[in-house]
Amino acid sequence: MGLKTKISKLTKKELVDLLTAVAETDENIETMLEYKLSGGEDEIKESKKLIRTYINRYKWKGFISLRYVPSSLQGAEMVLDKGRDKLAAGESEMAAKLAIAVLSIVVDMMQYADDSNGAIGGAIEESISLIGEAASYSVISDDKNTQKKVFQLIMKEANHTRYDDWSNWQFDLLKICTLFSIEPTMRQKLEKKLNQLLEKLSGESSSWSKEFDTIEIMLLQLEILELNQEWERAGEFIYEHIQYSDFREKAIRYELENENTGSALKLSREGQIQDKELPGLVTKWKEYELKIYEVLEDIENQRKILMELVFNNSFEAYKKLKNLYNEEEWKTVAEKIFDGFEETGNNATYIEIAKEENRQDKLYRICKEDNFYIQELYPYLIDEYHVEAEMIFKNFIHDQAEPAGSRKHYRGVCKLIGKYKKAFEKTSFIQLKEELQEKYKRRPTFLDELEKV
Repeated sequence: MGLKTKISKLTKKELVDLLTAVAETDENIETMLEYKLSGGEDEIKESKKLIRTYINRYKWKGFISLRYVPSSLQGAEMVLDKGRDKLAAGESEMAAKLAIAVLSIVVDMMQYADDSNGAIGGAIEESISLIGEAASYSVISDDKNTQKKVFQLIMKEANHTRYDDWSNWQFDLLKICTLFSIEPTMRQKLEKKLNQLLEKLSGESSSWSKEFDTIEIMLLQLEILELNQEWERAGEFIYEHIQYSDFREKAIRYELENENTGSALKLSREGQIQDKELPGLVTKWKEYELKIYEVLEDIENQRKILMELVFNNSFEAYKKLKNLYNEEEWKTVAEKIFDGFEETGNNATYIEIAKEENRQDKLYRICKEDNFYIQELYPYLIDEYHVEAEMIFKNFIHDQAEPAGSRKHYRGVCKLIGKYKKAFEKTSFIQLKEELQEKYKRRPTFLDELEKV
């Protein structure tokens, strides 16, 4: 008989006695039951009390250590669960209030708790997600009064000073508020807030965070225009801020969608010049240039861009490039790629391409230059470079054994020996083992681990 069936057979008095007894053995269960059974008008007050009860329970000398952070968030999780239930029942305003109750308290936890495992950040993201769901629900409903209340709740929270040092979460809240911008009054209030933030930033000295925040605010302004289908003004706004990569990317996409390949190509090339000191952005603009050439079916320029991307360590670019040549042509191109990597000494993509091309000579070259790679590449060398691979692997094991001084390190060496044993002849393994036993006969811990191989 299952537990649920057994409980269902209890009388009301027996059930009350059981719950009371269980609650008396665990204060967390007692707190949970009190919250579950609480009612009345002020659910928000009770919810905040619950959240703080758990937080204070695990706070020691004003701080919550990493170990106790998950436990301290139990109250917040219960309130979020109730918020989800409220939303499922169509109560979007109450769902938003409960989510904001969690958010307002948990954000402050960042000042006095260790969030190395990301638990607090996760609770914050869940809260913001629920707020967004509640906002979306209210927007699609016909209840204008509820829409106004939910909007005001979110705006009030976004205006709080607790977000002065956490602008990313403030922007998340303001992004949710853009959903309400189809109503003129709410749009006006939101745009006023965004302009105030920009004005405040303009008085600050230049910094990475200032530029980041400025871009985020302008993207929200753009979102308002797009949500209201003000396409002409949105296009103008994008080009007014084309110096920022987010806006340049939007402009390129816009031009591609409208089949303006010439304009898209110009934007991509200008981006490469503008951001020449930022390799990540240069790669992004090159990839857009590649898309344009694909649309234009320009094979030669596709080959050119793909070759550049290959040397930027893109294995995907290599695969695309290979598809643009016939088998005979590719032999010459592949050699050009290997020669290029050998000049720069960049091995990551070189190795993957050598594997794909079944170029054991190139993989042997890598291992010969740095025997570290043998532990990964020996299976690819055994056919044509069996003797050489065995010698390189053996030397690598000797190199690793020399500085080892703890049982942990010895076990690591023995793990390599196990690989060596599987890859090569038994006699080779025995010889290696005997060499190590003789060389390190004064290291009993190592000898003990060797015997286990």
